Amino acid sequence: MKMAKLLLIVMLIIPVFSFAQFTTKETAKGKAQDYFTRGDNDYQFQKFIMADSFFHLAVMEKDNFIDAWISIGQIKLDFLHEYSKAAQAFEKVKLLSKDYMPDIDFQLAKCYLDQGLYDTAKIHLHEYLKVEKIPASTRFLAEKMLKDCDFGVEAIKHPGPFKPINLGSGVNTADDESMPSLTADGKYLYFTRHTGLGIYQDENIYMSINTGGYYSQAQPLTTINTEQYVEGAECISPSGKYLFFTSGERQDGVGRADIYMSRLTGGVWEKPNNMGRPINTPGWDAQPCISADGRSLYFSSVRQGTKGGSDIFVSYYDDKTGWSTPENLGDNINTQFDEMLPFIHPDGQTLYFSSNGHPGMGNFDIYMSKKQADGTWGKPVNLGYPINTPGDENGIFVTVDGSKAFYATQQKDSKGEKDIYTFDMPENLRPMYTTYINGNVYDSITGASISANIEVYDVETGKLYNSFSSDKVNGHYLSTLPAGKNYAIEVIKPGYLFYSQNISLKDSKDGLPFEFNIPLRKIMAGEAVVLNNIFFDPEKFDLKPESMTELGVIINLLKTNPTMKIEFGGHTDNTGSEERNKTLSENRAKSVYNYMIEKGVDAERISYRGYAASKPVAPNTTPEGKAKNRRTEFVVMGI
Repeated sequence: MKMAKLLLIVMLIIPVFSFAQFTTKETAKGKAQDYFTRGDNDYQFQKFIMADSFFHLAVMEKDNFIDAWISIGQIKLDFLHEYSKAAQAFEKVKLLSKDYMPDIDFQLAKCYLDQGLYDTAKIHLHEYLKVEKIPASTRFLAEKMLKDCDFGVEAIKHPGPFKPINLGSGVNTADDESMPSLTADGKYLYFTRHTGLGIYQDENIYMSINTGGYYSQAQPLTTINTEQYVEGAECISPSGKYLFFTSGERQDGVGRADIYMSRLTGGVWEKPNNMGRPINTPGWDAQPCISADGRSLYFSSVRQGTKGGSDIFVSYYDDKTGWSTPENLGDNINTQFDEMLPFIHPDGQTLYFSSNGHPGMGNFDIYMSKKQADGTWGKPVNLGYPINTPGDENGIFVTVDGSKAFYATQQKDSKGEKDIYTFDMPENLRPMYTTYINGNVYDSITGASISANIEVYDVETGKLYNSFSSDKVNGHYLSTLPAGKNYAIEVIKPGYLFYSQNISLKDSKDGLPFEFNIPLRKIMAGEAVVLNNIFFDPEKFDLKPESMTELGVIINLLKTNPTMKIEFGGHTDNTGSEERNKTLSENRAKSVYNYMIEKGVDAERISYRGYAASKPVAPNTTPEGKAKNRRTEFVVMGI
């Protein structure tokens, strides 16, 4: 009888002892309960640092306070990114009870994966996958994390050449700097600076000037940034004239986050405009990147038609209809997870982006994809270790020539949170070589700056590659030019003769950018224009098809100036006989004249003449000089 009573007492005590091994938020008392309540309240209001402090006070009162340890682990993992300390907290939870938190091994796996401890992470993932009734979405994520562990182990075995250089105290601070974007000439760097945490978090856009590799003290864009809203995730156009950025919950907003655009005129940013529908939706639309020609806008979005989390979309601009309905970039780019921060290189063929859905080092890695012949995007390539790490690599910018990249990361010499670094882009990850033209347009007599329309054509196809204007205050212009093509540059301003320039990048793989300061001449009798985009085969006078673009510009000039009369002149160098040169130059001028007649130009307004080598514009002593002398031009005979 006594033995039976003793057995009953033992059986009643065992559950109490088992339950008493840890304290929960329901059973906590005194200071421990008070600290936990205050911490939980701060957590709900996103005051994560204060919440973390109170939870630590709670476990100091009760070391077995399991809910407080769970909260510490979650804050360290999800918000403070102190992965080692998060792992310590979750290990404590597991020590107190293996069953209290069903996904404890999953949380531990994330902590170790974020530290690059792939083998340890795999152990916890396998343990977690043994748990019954795992949510399908979490199981899918755990299996994906296992693949990342395998990828990470192999990637570390084969590191690439990588020497990141911190941009210095002019750009980087103890706060978080990210999302660098530069003008094509590399002079102006724009980036986002994040301050605070939780409800205190803010984002603003800053700009720093690069002078000989030294970056000036970054200044906020006072006409763009506001006190009440966040402004960030920006993109500067290669010309430096247009800024696209993300902001949310403004009065003129369409959704949770919208894309805005501002134009730089005379050194001052104009009031930003919401890009409206169909770019922005009631969902989340952010992280824009404009193509070099200004006609394709890539961005990240959570909207109808996404494949999972956020996807990358593109919208195309049409002069008549505006921006098109954005198109999802497809299965090769977007996954069931998140794809973000697209960067389309000025070559128009190479896309870089961040993703946590493709095989990687864990979390967000940077990938590269090439556009295929059919217009689709090829299978993404992970940029590899150590460009990518177990942490987040969010966003990259690659210079026009493809030789250097800029991105945000946290390294040993970081000044606090993430800093912006630059590194030499490995050859196998570079885009197609691209260069740029830049300079100023001005009046040839007064020197006053001119806002002129500048049109860039693909000579072989006659297709307009880009059209833009020089700044109305300082006359400055800048445009990128991908290699592999020949370009015709036409600078047009009413009341002035147009300017013609030709740039051949057919076989270029490197080289310096082109600078053309363009003096436009008012339409006056005696003024001449060299037609650099009128082409003939050697020793022949038949107009080549590539000449059609510039011939069209001449016709438009005559239409807009109905009383103008011009003479087409053919010129040669001094090679060969004078008779031969006379005949060739006259026939070439006549070919242009005949084309004008065929297009309906009044014969009384145009004439032609061959000058042979009688009017050189350069010495005939060098190949370069001879090339300049072999030209077709027109002279204004009357206005």
